[in-house]
Amino acid sequence: MRNLKPSPAETYSAGLVACGIGEFPCWKQHGTILLFLSMKYEIDTSLLLERALYEGKDVFAPKIINDKLQFFQIFERDRTGRWEAGAFGIREPVSRKALSPRHFPCLIITPGLAFDRNGNRLGRGKGYYDRFFAELDAQNLPYFSVGLCMPSQIVDRVPAKPWDKKMDAVLDVSRL
Repeated sequence: MRNLKPSPAETYSAGLVACGIGEFPCWKQHGTILLFLSMKYEIDTSLLLERALYEGKDVFAPKIINDKLQFFQIFERDRTGRWEAGAFGIREPVSRKALSPRHFPCLIITPGLAFDRNGNRLGRGKGYYDRFFAELDAQNLPYFSVGLCMPSQIVDRVPAKPWDKKMDAVLDVSRL
């Protein structure tokens, strides 16, 4: 899966189609969206970011601090935005307004290398999202997790460990 290399046009097209998630109940019922900022070869989430902000949702993006995934609010629609280069070359928000319990329930749009139809997710191997989900679960904070992917990222079976968090839904953009 690490060798999957869609073109920029494919990732942008997938991002455009991904905006269809806005018609799903999980999007409509949540006022807070946690959204990954795409890396090269991932679905371009910039249009989802724009849609969420346009609709007045509170949008948060991840930042890695002290080897821990934390989310900070994004206020601007501008795709170039106020970003800084973070761990692994991922864009991260400059904002210091952190996600707090008052922002729950929320919708968490989650990246991954691969997903299976049972909701299992293969990440990049560092466990950031799995630890983040475990923290939310330990605090009993309500959320709905969605794995957003391209058709080539759906596989028959993702190897899963007991601590791996299953997605509540996996959305293959070809089905939106």
